[in-house]
Amino acid sequence: MRKHFIVGTAGHVDHGKSSLIRALTGTDTDRLPEEKARGLSIDLGFACLTLPGDVVAGIVDVPGHERFLKNMLAGVGGYDAAMLVIDAGEGVMPQTREHLDILQLLGTPRGLVVITKRDTVDAEFLELVTEEVRDLVSGTFLQQAPILSVSSKTGQGLDELRQVLTRLLGAAAPRPADGPARLPVDRSFTRPGFGTVVTGSLWSGQLSRGDRLQLWPAGEEVKIRGLQVHGQDVEQALAGQRVAVNLAGLPLEQARRGMLLATPGWLTPSNRIDLRLDLPRRVPRPLKHRAGVRIYQGTAETLGRALLLDSDELLPGASGLVQLVTESPLLSVAGDRVVLRDSTSSYTLAGGMVLEPHAEAHRRKEEETLRSIDSKARGDLQTRVAAALAAEQPRPLSALSATLQLSAADVLAALEAMEREGEAVRLPRGWVQASGVEQVSEALLGLLGKLAQSAGWKGGWRRDELLKLLSHPAPKFAEEVLLRLVTRGQVEERGRLLCLAGHRPHLNARQNGWVDAVRGVLRAGGNSPAAWSELAGRAGLDAQAWKIAETYLLDSAEAVKLGPDLGYLVETLDAIRSVLQGLPEGWTAADARDALATSRKFVIPLLEHSDAQGWTRREGELRYPAVS
Repeated sequence: MRKHFIVGTAGHVDHGKSSLIRALTGTDTDRLPEEKARGLSIDLGFACLTLPGDVVAGIVDVPGHERFLKNMLAGVGGYDAAMLVIDAGEGVMPQTREHLDILQLLGTPRGLVVITKRDTVDAEFLELVTEEVRDLVSGTFLQQAPILSVSSKTGQGLDELRQVLTRLLGAAAPRPADGPARLPVDRSFTRPGFGTVVTGSLWSGQLSRGDRLQLWPAGEEVKIRGLQVHGQDVEQALAGQRVAVNLAGLPLEQARRGMLLATPGWLTPSNRIDLRLDLPRRVPRPLKHRAGVRIYQGTAETLGRALLLDSDELLPGASGLVQLVTESPLLSVAGDRVVLRDSTSSYTLAGGMVLEPHAEAHRRKEEETLRSIDSKARGDLQTRVAAALAAEQPRPLSALSATLQLSAADVLAALEAMEREGEAVRLPRGWVQASGVEQVSEALLGLLGKLAQSAGWKGGWRRDELLKLLSHPAPKFAEEVLLRLVTRGQVEERGRLLCLAGHRPHLNARQNGWVDAVRGVLRAGGNSPAAWSELAGRAGLDAQAWKIAETYLLDSAEAVKLGPDLGYLVETLDAIRSVLQGLPEGWTAADARDALATSRKFVIPLLEHSDAQGWTRREGELRYPAVS
């Protein structure tokens, strides 16, 4: 299966980055007339390199001059691998160091160093430059990276470079193509007969002709009219590819670098972002609280302020928790990398990883806030998901995905792992922290236990009655937890009543006397019992005793009411059933009345009950034994 990656250059001006790409791919990445006239890269350039093992690298060539660093930053954020390019004759220069700092701050996952123009120096000088490079990359992500020397002019070393790139990328996992799509726009132009085209490195997901996307920061819906990958028309583009997207009906003035194409309904703009910020050792001065900064994320650039949350200043080489408050909203995802330069864009100031893309305003140096943010910095995906979960407010998967700016599949996988580990619970309205569910579960089980002790004659309690007694501030949440206890078998549901598993109505000796008195009255009435409303008086019970006796008889299913004022003991109903089943087939209500020695007042409710219970079936005016 073909694997796609974005590979980019970095390095000082005139160190041979564009010449190296041209020698590797045959493509001149200097496309602007001014670039060709001056022999100097001003803007981003692009090429394609096909390597053995079905590995395809989309090449991004960045300018090396410090005046065009903002253009460099627009291209370097999506690298899967970087080539730090150094002129053998000049060695390490100021932009070499700054570009390396930027790659480090952006968390570039892998890379190598390419010493160019090896044909211009002798072996001894080349060895000195190589040692200088080793000192430069010590302590960075390139510390163990290959260091190659090549000549773009003679071709020396290029085959080895291709082999190293093949090994480097062949061992890497490709970008996820099954989640939401995200493409930071780094270029826009028009094509005659087609209209507006935007290009970029597809960071995640996939794009297909006809797809509808959102174009941020406005969030307007756009439709893909056509796609190209490395100059070839395609029906689909995958993460890790350089893509040109033809957008139907979009004026060119509405498309520019810094915008973002994304799957609809996924991203949300934010003017407050929490992150852990790192300052390079070489930064010329500390970062102070509320300092004005220029912020680069993806291909976007905006001004803002850095609010230091755990200190008053960050010294060179230090790191800390920071909230960025931006003039223009950013569309970042937890885990994204951000680079800061000073407000005049004179030097690279810091960089770091986004921890919370939709932050709230914080009180500085507040321990609980710092612990919460720091846990996101130290945590994996599950930790980030856990931080987004509420204790008692169920959150749907879609809402969690949007908050975390992650694919629903990734968030669901983390939630299911947390569910297995007892850290998260899935309820009908969404996911919550297990701790909140456990707390309410314990309260509900405790309440049912107390009720069973104080009113043991009852067979259970209605749902609304329990929730009212619980008096929880989030009743819908408490109700979902109660239903979960039923599903798990900790609470039994009998009809409309709920009770602890195993609970059965029970009586003390005095209460049993009351119930016996009622039983006696019902038995004495036989098939024509006294009205239910008269039972208390005939049994000699006061209101409280009658309430207990009535509740016990009905909740224990020892008695059944057939109407508002008519009830029977179950033992009497069983005897009535035997009589009815002994009648010849095709009997009438009158036949039943005579057989039961009762009146129409009682026989009609009894026959309706018999039909409802499935003892008999009615056909017109006749009844027959039900087919078992």
